[in-house]
Amino acid sequence: MKLINELTYDFDMKGPKITASASVAIIENVKQVILISDTSVTVDTGRFYVTVTGRNFIISEIWEGRMELEGEITGIEFYKTSGKNQTGRV
Repeated sequence: MKLINELTYDFDMKGPKITASASVAIIENVKQVILISDTSVTVDTGRFYVTVTGRNFIISEIWEGRMELEGEITGIEFYKTSGKNQTGRV
């Protein structure tokens, strides 16, 4: 990734930002929690819905647009929003 792209990404306050390992995911710019279950968590970040899949989830922090999710993470998916409650997979 070029330096200018990295800087643009770092300062994009509207896009989803995910930092993840096998056992922790930190999602930033969370506007709304859409779904919480034992095997997945879906949040709205404005331009994208983000779904984290896995098991044994514990939400250890939700604060000022940031969610910290602990558990066994098996996947992360992004769905682009395209208007009123419509999504398209990216």
